[in-house]
Amino acid sequence: MNEEIMIRPVVDTRDERIESLEDDVRRLRAELAAAKREASDARADAGRALSALRKQLNPLYLALQAVFGELDAAGLDDVSSGGSMQSSAYWDDWKRRLGGSCAKVIDALLLGGEMSVKSITIAARMGQQTVYEATSKMGRAGILIRNGKKFSLKSPQ
Repeated sequence: MNEEIMIRPVVDTRDERIESLEDDVRRLRAELAAAKREASDARADAGRALSALRKQLNPLYLALQAVFGELDAAGLDDVSSGGSMQSSAYWDDWKRRLGGSCAKVIDALLLGGEMSVKSITIAARMGQQTVYEATSKMGRAGILIRNGKKFSLKSPQ
């Protein structure tokens, strides 16, 4: 029997596939560059908006600082959350002893009562790690109460 063998030509599609993949890479790089520009523009817009907000609120902030400075100078007691009286001299002494970031956390807690770390970072204008370090130091000093994820000052004895 005479069988005829059919030979089919082998089609090499590797070059086409490589070209297609290179096109995909170029397209994805262009999309990534566009996304980076968009993110950069959004950060710039947010920065401008926050700067404008800060400019608007700064006079109020400074006025409140002055008012609370006068209250502290008068030696008045602050009422914390929970209704117990907080002695200004007592906390001024702790602020002097612990200094820096602890003093800022004490001020934030005197004004805001029980607060989360996130609230303290905003009120005291400090980084989250700095707040964790300060609250840890204050906890070791025995002047801080932790209630779940919130902190408050221990009442003066």
